[in-house]
Amino acid sequence: MAVELKMLQMDQTMTKGKIGKWLVKEGDTVTQGQPLLEIETDKVVHEQESPTDGVIAQLLAEEGTNVPVNALLAIIGAPGEEVARVEADTGTAEVDTAPEPQASVQPAQPKATPPATTVAPKASPAARQLAEKLAIDLTEVKASGPGGRILESDVQRYIDLRGPAPIEETTRLKASPLARRLAKEHGVDLVSIVGSGPDGRIVRDDVLQASAAAAETPVIEAPAPQQATEVIPMDGIREIIAARMTMSLQTNASVTLHTEVDATAFVELRGMLNDKLQAREVSLTYTDLLVKVVANALGEHPRLNATLTDEGIHLLPEINIGVAVALEDGLVVPVVRNADKERLSEISDQVRGFAERARSNQLTPGELQGGTFTITNLGNFGIDAFTPIINPPESAILGVGRILKKPVVHDDEIVVRSMLTLSLTFDHRVVDGAPAAQFLQTVSSYIQDPYLLLV
Repeated sequence: MAVELKMLQMDQTMTKGKIGKWLVKEGDTVTQGQPLLEIETDKVVHEQESPTDGVIAQLLAEEGTNVPVNALLAIIGAPGEEVARVEADTGTAEVDTAPEPQASVQPAQPKATPPATTVAPKASPAARQLAEKLAIDLTEVKASGPGGRILESDVQRYIDLRGPAPIEETTRLKASPLARRLAKEHGVDLVSIVGSGPDGRIVRDDVLQASAAAAETPVIEAPAPQQATEVIPMDGIREIIAARMTMSLQTNASVTLHTEVDATAFVELRGMLNDKLQAREVSLTYTDLLVKVVANALGEHPRLNATLTDEGIHLLPEINIGVAVALEDGLVVPVVRNADKERLSEISDQVRGFAERARSNQLTPGELQGGTFTITNLGNFGIDAFTPIINPPESAILGVGRILKKPVVHDDEIVVRSMLTLSLTFDHRVVDGAPAAQFLQTVSSYIQDPYLLLV
């Protein structure tokens, strides 16, 4: 019996994947667990394996195309089995299964046809709010909720598949018919005119004055646009990152808090620990220590370790810290699971391993799933402070700048201390400013007195 191979959802935010390369062709014999193709997402290149033994009867997705989750990729038949070829499944078409209407006998006395009524689709309040904000027609959104209910995730998936919406002019200019005719004759743009008539209506004199002013203004030709030396295609990981970051800014009520922390003791503790661990060939980074700091702080402030769904705010039971790793053309966020329960040396081993595997494209989907909070550190690039973007479906992210020695007031004296700037971006729908500030204070206290990490 034929088996369908479908696009897997490799994390809870994935909506589509790009077919990188087929590793088999039609007619090939395959075994269960054998890699069949490479899938590119915004986070990783993953080999999708065969779910069964058999023969590749048909490949339905072309290399280089973006395919939605659960879309049909291939048909695997049993050896010798005749498998009928099927149409390619994009995962977006909906099939009308209603029976075709039968021809009816025309009645002797035709009755008036009642006007058609439009039934509003069922949707959650969060889905309606997002659709209204982005001017999305809910009748175009495919529902996945119970009873055909449209969820917020359905609207976000629609946004990812549709791409940026065109910006349309929605305002109508107020102008008299004579003013419109004169504007057309004199080549005057009505949008540039402030009307002097009632309610700002543009009248004859407004157009004539604008035309006269334009005649007195010398025309300066715009310089010709420069030719690009290189055009970088917006596809693959770059395209998906762009879509997800745009979606994050459009759907989250993002607020960023900045604070400067005295990290002198933090620097001293790292040096002391690395001296102790030198014999074991272990070297702790500031990111390793910050993973432990943030994990402990989240344990005291669980509202920051949460996600927003159609049901409400979910406080998550595990503290899983994502660590942003920069790649040549993008970034990935592998996850340290249960970071609050891990020892510093174990966290260091994981983070170092993540970085090595990320740059050789060997991270597994499991290492990229389940994050509840993200840390992104740009200190190595000489950055003091920045505004990080939340990594959906998380509700907060911590940006870390460089540690810089500078003169500050300490114990009523001007001394040189190691200072660090932290930037916390959070979703104001999930948590308010004061609790977010308290979380940042707790993070700061651990950095100022890091020996608490050893208790």
